[in-house]
Amino acid sequence: MSPIEVNGEACWLFGLHDITERKQTEQRVREREELLSLTIEAAALGLWDWNLPSGEVTGDARWRAMYGLAPVETGASAAVHWASGITPEDIDVVTQELQRHLQEPHKPFDVTCEVLAPQGDGRWIRSVGKVVAYDAAGQPARMVGMSIDVSSQRAQERQLERMAHYDALTGLPNRVMLERRLRAGMEHSRARGQQLGVAYLDLDGFKPVNDRLGHAAGDRLLVVVAERLKRALRLTDSVARLGGDEFVILLSGLAHAEECERRLHTVMESVAAPYTLDGERVLVTASIGYTLYPDDEADADTLLRHADQAMYAAKQAGRNRFHGFDAAEERARQLRREQCGELLRALQRGELTLFLQPKVDMRLGTVVGAEALARWQHPERGLLSPVHFLHLIEGHTELQMRFGEWVVDTALQQIARLMAQGLELPVSINITPEHLHRRGFADWMALRLAQHPAVPARLLAIELTESAALYDIDHVARELTRLRALGMQISFDDFGTGYSSLAYLRRLPMDHLKLDRSFVAGMLGDAGDRAIVQGVIGLAHSFGCGIVAEGVETVEQGLALLQMGCHHAQGYCIAMPMPVEQFMDWAKAWQAPAPWRATGQAAAPVPPAAAIAA
Repeated sequence: MSPIEVNGEACWLFGLHDITERKQTEQRVREREELLSLTIEAAALGLWDWNLPSGEVTGDARWRAMYGLAPVETGASAAVHWASGITPEDIDVVTQELQRHLQEPHKPFDVTCEVLAPQGDGRWIRSVGKVVAYDAAGQPARMVGMSIDVSSQRAQERQLERMAHYDALTGLPNRVMLERRLRAGMEHSRARGQQLGVAYLDLDGFKPVNDRLGHAAGDRLLVVVAERLKRALRLTDSVARLGGDEFVILLSGLAHAEECERRLHTVMESVAAPYTLDGERVLVTASIGYTLYPDDEADADTLLRHADQAMYAAKQAGRNRFHGFDAAEERARQLRREQCGELLRALQRGELTLFLQPKVDMRLGTVVGAEALARWQHPERGLLSPVHFLHLIEGHTELQMRFGEWVVDTALQQIARLMAQGLELPVSINITPEHLHRRGFADWMALRLAQHPAVPARLLAIELTESAALYDIDHVARELTRLRALGMQISFDDFGTGYSSLAYLRRLPMDHLKLDRSFVAGMLGDAGDRAIVQGVIGLAHSFGCGIVAEGVETVEQGLALLQMGCHHAQGYCIAMPMPVEQFMDWAKAWQAPAPWRATGQAAAPVPPAAAIAA
């Protein structure tokens, strides 16, 4: 109010203001402050104020209690350095989080670290804050925030983590933690240029102990084994339990395989020491397989599988020993698997073909047959001979079956093409031991022939090696007899390099013997080879078999064979293997060398030899 005059009369002027809204706002602020205070108290939050340039922090009584600080005495300074009580590892964590907050001020400072109280165990404190003031230069000057004790939550997290990553019985790392440590060890090995040993251990004799003394005793034995394994290893090594009585050991920083084996020998000695369970003396040993990274350039899962494979090899070798995985051998097996897959795809894509190598009667100068030889028209490597891929078929059941079917069907198709050109010549194919020994081989061959009714069975011949025939001579004799009943002819390839037994020559049905090329190559300069050639020719005549010489490379070799009574031959002197189209033209135009023709003209006339299929 204020005095004024109104029309010459002294008066008082009153100004009235309605402050209801202001009072209501003040009341709401007091209520929010009370609510915030109750919230802070209920949440056990401690408030703090951080002077960033000096590094000093002041806080309320609850904050000081969290950090294990005594109450502030009258006249004493309430400030402490922000790093007081924080573990050395967490000091870097706090510094990095502060830098992150200064770069991203819209996101609050938030860090959890372990505080070592002077009078007790450490506590885990989570602090959240925000920079609220800057100095004249624009540098952060003050941060305020709050802290909360999260020790109980942290303990629960650790317990859950332990349950997730450690074996409940032995306390050793489980499969999940092992994978982490294995990957870390592989990275460390690459960085340091050292070897990492990955060993797979299985206890010998654990099951009988478990069955005889019970599972509880078995569990106690596993606990003791785990403790022995830890004591036998260095601090830089690691051991994990995969389950049952199987463990995995990681040996880091190895220089060579010998060092790995020395450490594994120590482990085996530790495991093999006697145990006492329920007053009974118990003995168990360990079989261990190991592999070395990066000599074994595999991923983590494959390294474990390789070590497991080596462990089974140790078991099979007698147990209570270790066995190393051969990485080079595995790479060779992997390469073979890839090559087998490529060959299978080549069959499906039609990249394989059969070339024909002629067989001739040197005396009469006539073509009497051909041998079908596989070739691979590789899209990148060009035309490949059998030496580059036939070895892949051995031991590969699917490849053997598919390749065998392809060979028979393709040969029958080529015979049909030759017949269409007026060339009724027998074509021989090589049969693998796996096909020959398969149950129902003759029935299978008859089925393939039935799918080509226009081709007479006499024009398809098979060649076998001696070793294939001798493996199960009774079975082979039955199957070959049935094939001859169909009209097919049988030849024995590479004769003279195997057993050359008179007993099986008498038991097995044969039409021709094929004289091995090694004897033909040496017969002109080696009396022994010449004697063998002469002997095989005489043997074939004695048993009523035809004789075909392989690998005739020169006219002189052919003349020598003619003089010894061998008229049929094949080899590069006559012709190299060729596609069927080229073979048809070649067969119509071929003439024997003049010395051979002269020998034939001088000989007494004889009936043409029966068609052969060597």
